Amino acid sequence: LKENGLPHKASEEWRITNLNRFKSIFNLPINNKKQSQNIKINCQEILNLNNLPKGIKILEEHEVYQYYSQSITPEGDENNLLNTLNSAVNTSILGLSINSEDIISLELNISNLEKELNPTKIIIIVEKDSKLNILQIIEGSLLSAHSHLIEIYLKENAIVNHNIIAIGKESSSLLANIEVKQEVKSNYSLISFQEGWYLSRLEKRILQLKGNAKTTIKSLSIAKGNQELATHTVVKFKGPNGSLNQLNKAIIDNNSHYIFNGLIEVPQIAQRTNASQLSKNLLLSSKGRINTTPKLKIIADDVKCNHGATICQLDEDQIFYLKSRGLNKDDSNSLLIKGFCKEITDQLELKNNDCSYLSKYLEKST
Repeated sequence: LKENGLPHKASEEWRITNLNRFKSIFNLPINNKKQSQNIKINCQEILNLNNLPKGIKILEEHEVYQYYSQSITPEGDENNLLNTLNSAVNTSILGLSINSEDIISLELNISNLEKELNPTKIIIIVEKDSKLNILQIIEGSLLSAHSHLIEIYLKENAIVNHNIIAIGKESSSLLANIEVKQEVKSNYSLISFQEGWYLSRLEKRILQLKGNAKTTIKSLSIAKGNQELATHTVVKFKGPNGSLNQLNKAIIDNNSHYIFNGLIEVPQIAQRTNASQLSKNLLLSSKGRINTTPKLKIIADDVKCNHGATICQLDEDQIFYLKSRGLNKDDSNSLLIKGFCKEITDQLELKNNDCSYLSKYLEKST
């Protein structure tokens, strides 16, 4: 952090962010308690896990560092600020290994204390031919902040379905980085939902190590009041025959601000890549702000790649139609908003979740 400094307006990735909000996080005391007190696995404290499902192993410290010694960092990501910040304030890493051809369901609950900066770091290695469903829940509390990093390594033919539900409240902030590395024939799907953060920056960095892998990213963000939510994604293909299907949705109300910055990078070696990126945004207030920037960086010449962005308000013709069928204006608006969210929320897998209030929360939100 001392070498690279804090972000500034001259940085393309940070120029739209409210840097005063970001810098206020550094005024919080750091929660130095072990991650076992901040993270629950399948709604149980880590220290009390004597009966982990077959196929899940908690890695020893030397196994975690062995992973780091073999890890491949994409060009340009070596000095990622969120990673640097997490390393500076974090004292421990939770490492998990998944080895099972049967589907394993894993729930990770991450909470924090009021008025503290809570650092967490999780590494998950999914072995060859293994299958994993992850439900990750991140909750904010009064004037708190999360510095969270999760790294997932998919080995050959591995399948991971990853759901993230990040719910902030009472001026809480979230700085989270999801880093995924995929070997050939692997399949990674990420569905995420975020709402309620005073400041949120959710980064998603996917690297197909040799191509010939499948990636799906779908996300929904809801910003109200004076909240600022951001989603930054980078997907890089390092080999041929890779595929990506990316859909990013956001709803902006009141004086809130939403930022989407997406990049698909296809170098010369990544021939026959098939990638799609779409940003769809619903603006409910004339005072809200949206900055959306989908980008393609393509060097290969045999590819199918597309990107696009839309910003719209509720359709008056659709509202008129619903009112003609007996609905009042508020119910018509709610139905259209629910339809906008449905494509994402229907894919959030809340089965086997003991914290059932999340299901009710999502129903209420949409």
